[in-house]
Amino acid sequence: MNKLITIPTVISSLRVVVLPFFFYFYNIGSIALCLIAFVFAAATDLFDGYSARKLKVASRFGAYYDAATDFAIIIGIYSLFAVKGFYPIWLLILIIAAFAQFLATSRYSKKIYDPVGRFIGSALYIGIVLTLVLHGEATFVFVQYAFAVFFVVSIVSRIISIGKKRS
Repeated sequence: MNKLITIPTVISSLRVVVLPFFFYFYNIGSIALCLIAFVFAAATDLFDGYSARKLKVASRFGAYYDAATDFAIIIGIYSLFAVKGFYPIWLLILIIAAFAQFLATSRYSKKIYDPVGRFIGSALYIGIVLTLVLHGEATFVFVQYAFAVFFVVSIVSRIISIGKKRS
């Protein structure tokens, strides 16, 4: 395997490595360290794709691996939030469904135009920051219902995009 290909993959993998540190920092009550760990993870999300394009080693595997590491950290953190009672289990189910629909429709066609779905990870990242910084019932309600609406709009957007590809 080309060593250059492993650079973006290692960068993506750092997101998953951050997860246990995030849990530890959360459990000791250090929201500041949680935010630092999370910002580091978000930075790796930007830098892995950039490095793959810059090194000219972008691949379908890399794109899927990037999405998988995004959802691993997102599902991990939202699972922690659900265990702590901030969010209901249905939110986790929607997050997992969002990832599943991404995988399913991406396998259908590489070029599905989904102006909403491509930002689901970003919306969930914002929800994590809001949960940490504006910790309270109003934030929890806003995040869960905002994501539910975002998810439904994304599904409709994907269906429309697939329908247009078929016609």
